[in-house]
Amino acid sequence: MKPVFEKIVGQESVKKLLAHALQQRAYSHAYLFEGPTGLGKEALAREFAAAILCPSENPPCHTCHSCHQVAAGTHPELRIIQPEDPEKDTSVSVEVIRTMIKDIYLKPYQGDWKVYIIPRAEILTFQAQNALLKTLEEPPDHAVIMLTSSQPEKLLPTVLSRCQKANFRPVKRERIEKWLQEMYNLPQKQAYALAAYANGTPDRAVKMLESESHRQQIQLFLTLTDTLSEGRLSPLLEAGEFLQQDKQKTLEVLSMWQAWIRDLQVISLGGEESLLIHQDQLERLTQQSARLTTRGYPQAQAILEEAREDLINYGNLAFVSEMVLVNLHKCLMPGT
Repeated sequence: MKPVFEKIVGQESVKKLLAHALQQRAYSHAYLFEGPTGLGKEALAREFAAAILCPSENPPCHTCHSCHQVAAGTHPELRIIQPEDPEKDTSVSVEVIRTMIKDIYLKPYQGDWKVYIIPRAEILTFQAQNALLKTLEEPPDHAVIMLTSSQPEKLLPTVLSRCQKANFRPVKRERIEKWLQEMYNLPQKQAYALAAYANGTPDRAVKMLESESHRQQIQLFLTLTDTLSEGRLSPLLEAGEFLQQDKQKTLEVLSMWQAWIRDLQVISLGGEESLLIHQDQLERLTQQSARLTTRGYPQAQAILEEAREDLINYGNLAFVSEMVLVNLHKCLMPGT
């Protein structure tokens, strides 16, 4: 029996745990998938749910009626627990969990199992967690509950202690690169660059590949690097106005900057092209390297890291975004 979890890159220890449960058809009553955002926790939870509900000998088969229902979000025995109004509510209320509890004790009428997925379980209110606790202590035999969380420290210790933990970890760049080549038929240089941008987070690479807004973000970033190397501060601040719109995207751009500065350092030291993260941007990097001062690279990395910490710790987005460009200009341009 070979469960199909290939859609999720990495996380081999978690896949092995779930595969063993499938082989035995013996499931924990509750799982906690924990780890940083973007590692595929919810995607694997849905894949595992499909396998539990699939009647095939090799679940999930992705061809039966049950698997099609899971993929379409219409399976009668799969519940995704979300805020009452996902567009307005930022937490899952106790009322939502009480509704879930009423449902969980009803026998399944399609198959033998009922599966409940609670994405971002850290947004459960304190009352909702307490309400869930009794069900975690005395679950019905036919139910499997899966919680996913990037902030498990926000869950009650009593909730944590009643779940089987599955730890998701950042994925090696080489593994993401190979996966992108296999899944998306990408040329090696493009897969290499995307895997480097991803910084251990496959979802980030996929968003950059599939999302038009992420592609635009990369183009804005490349324009920003060109503008910096041209030396004038006012156009640089104008080109960087997009950094003041979304904190998460700005954090992503700061990571791009850090990788970009690293590549500039490699070129300034005469390193091989194979050492570059952005191998597809060799010509641009070489041109920029000729205009910038090499002694400023270590300071630039420190500036970017400090800006990242400021934003994570609720620094003012507009101020931090503008100052990081001013400081990069100051340390990287000759004669400034």
